[in-house]
Amino acid sequence: MKGFFGRFKARFIVLGVMLAIWLLVLSAHSVNGRLRNGERGNTECTTQERVFDQADVLTEKEEEKLRKLIAKRERQTGCDIVLVTLNESLKEYAYEQREYVAADKYVMVYADDFYDEHRFGYDAPVGDGVLLLDNLYREDDGWAYSWLCTTGKAEGRYSGRMIDHLLEKSYRWSKISPYYGYKAYVNQFYHDMNGFGLVNANFSVPVILLVSFLLTAAIVGVNSTPKAGEKTTTARTYVKGGKAKVNHKEDRFIRKAVTQHRIQTSSGGGSSGGGGGHHTSRSGASHGGGGHRH
Repeated sequence: MKGFFGRFKARFIVLGVMLAIWLLVLSAHSVNGRLRNGERGNTECTTQERVFDQADVLTEKEEEKLRKLIAKRERQTGCDIVLVTLNESLKEYAYEQREYVAADKYVMVYADDFYDEHRFGYDAPVGDGVLLLDNLYREDDGWAYSWLCTTGKAEGRYSGRMIDHLLEKSYRWSKISPYYGYKAYVNQFYHDMNGFGLVNANFSVPVILLVSFLLTAAIVGVNSTPKAGEKTTTARTYVKGGKAKVNHKEDRFIRKAVTQHRIQTSSGGGSSGGGGGHHTSRSGASHGGGGHRH
């Protein structure tokens, strides 16, 4: 065992240093988030609640765990993070607010109004924050819709592609359970706002460390067996009769045939990304956002 660790000493040192740097970055990042965002500046928000499970898809324990996670992520991002679940048609509500609304925008109208009416915003009323509305009801077109409403610096941060990624990731995890889907939403928003959108997971740091430790222990166990590292082949292992034989073969070039095909390309601009763009809500506030159907 001592000899094994001696042979791989440099690799273990590198892995240890990388792990230490990773933990240091996470700690510094968390402290920097608190220092940069400061204390919450909005005193006009009408509620301290962040989880509005009106569809009743979460247990009380899951709601409480989400509240604690949201409180932590709000301090780290400087944004209010709100979750609303519904299981009802929003068609009538949407048409009461506007003359014509497409079916996929019913959730947008409701989400914007919900955010504005409760005066959410970390820095100011109707300020920095995000709201995910997940409506389980299937509208007349047969689809159920969800909408991510972005406001303030979250509106400026999010592109259509980022919104699509967040909603798709939340939906994938929700197939396991709604709780995991909404947890993914909160964590992905945190990573996106702090520049770690490409390096994230829906697991806690202790879980990641435990998995890493178990994998390392397995590798060490396998490679520390008596036969580990033994030479099992020689220069003549795969040579028949112990003597090498080389067959003479060659390819002769005869002729060349070339064909040409024209590749059709479309004219005009590319796709817009489906982020919903920037728009003004009924109260006159500016919002961004995008939707997902399932």
